[in-house]
Amino acid sequence: MPVFAKPGKAELLIDELEREEAAGTFAWIAWVVMPDHWHGLLALGPTGTLSDMMRRIKGRTSRALGGGVWQNGFHDHALRSDESCIRAARYIVSNPVRAGLVGSLRDYPFWYCRWHREDGDPDQLLIR
Repeated sequence: MPVFAKPGKAELLIDELEREEAAGTFAWIAWVVMPDHWHGLLALGPTGTLSDMMRRIKGRTSRALGGGVWQNGFHDHALRSDESCIRAARYIVSNPVRAGLVGSLRDYPFWYCRWHREDGDPDQLLIR
């Protein structure tokens, strides 16, 4: 069974994602925890690096989950405009629907987007 499909494991990762943001070096725009991986979109702050943040998240979750969770490295991509940021956020949070895990995002509990309606429809993401 994929690690984040096990009860409580996705929540453990989400706690770490929120802990990192609370440290103040970046702000989450969107993220989704899938059964065997996660996707995130963030705005980096003036201090800290993406590599440092990923090392902390992977290190703490790996220790809490007993190791062997993560592959080496990560994939990153810089976005250059608000339009592409909104499109990327929609794409990220729509992953559970595209993967066939749920019929509607409102039925999936492990996602966040800064711009979302209360009905949880990723096609209706709004800038607040």
